Amino acid sequence: MLFQGYYPKSFCREYVEVMGASTQLSMFMATVLGIKPLMDDWVPVAKLNEFKKVCRKYGLKIREDVIFKSIPKENLSPSILGRECITTTSAFASPLNSGSRGQVHLFISKSNSLLRKGMWYPVIIKNRVIVQPRMDSLRYGYVLGYPDCCIKFFRKYNNWIKYSHLYEIYRNTHNKPSFLCNPFLKDTTFSYIYHMPCGYDCTQTIRLAGKLRKAIKRREPAYVQLADKHLKMPFLVFYERKFYCFSGKINGGLLSYDKVYFPSPDKAQDAYGKLLAEGDRLELEGRKLIVYRKNKKIKIADIPLNNFAPAYPFLIQFS
Repeated sequence: MLFQGYYPKSFCREYVEVMGASTQLSMFMATVLGIKPLMDDWVPVAKLNEFKKVCRKYGLKIREDVIFKSIPKENLSPSILGRECITTTSAFASPLNSGSRGQVHLFISKSNSLLRKGMWYPVIIKNRVIVQPRMDSLRYGYVLGYPDCCIKFFRKYNNWIKYSHLYEIYRNTHNKPSFLCNPFLKDTTFSYIYHMPCGYDCTQTIRLAGKLRKAIKRREPAYVQLADKHLKMPFLVFYERKFYCFSGKINGGLLSYDKVYFPSPDKAQDAYGKLLAEGDRLELEGRKLIVYRKNKKIKIADIPLNNFAPAYPFLIQFS
């Protein structure tokens, strides 16, 4: 079944066993393989010692940050100063030795020097959001091993007030989109990248992701088979936390499908899933989502722009 996670036959199996999920499995594999220089992850406090053993087995070092206690952004009190700065990661932070429950945010690398360059996320301490220095944010993409062109594009368009970053990437795509440049599933199990490419045809991203795919295929071919299948599906994209993918095909601006999925971890953003499940074909006309069933138009939905995380919808299928 699609979007059910993946349990490795052998390679990095222990990672999934300890974490109880395979969400960042490919990025852990990439770090083990030396293709990704540094990654960060969140490990349940009770599982930290077991996770350290897994890292030692694969020659990895870790540096612990703080304990995160996640909270949906919509549940944040209006009295919290700086709450408007929070985008995808919304959490209260407490010291490692505080005895707090939650997940330890940590950095993983084969290099001790790179571990010291790990950047923290905006977190809530007491009643205030603490934001990382801008210089740390600008340099972090290089530490994570992302392509230079994508880092520069990210610096310009990763503004959740002004831009839809994913739509700007779409506008900057001039050739057929490659599944190796598909970033939509980066918070699910099946993705070869964790960065936003500068184009869905970015040659540097294709080279980087292709190298990882080839290395994983030698060790865990079943993973690659499933990842390829997921990444080549057609997608209806609104913004980073709101997108759908389909068992179907795009032809001439029309998407015909028999099943719809909402793989984003932010389930509160699933505004159109019920409507889409009632149809078998859709098209976009500007900001209108038109859904059909057996060639009969059943619904036209107006898509709001939004002041925060503006939605510029588009359809895309990767090859």
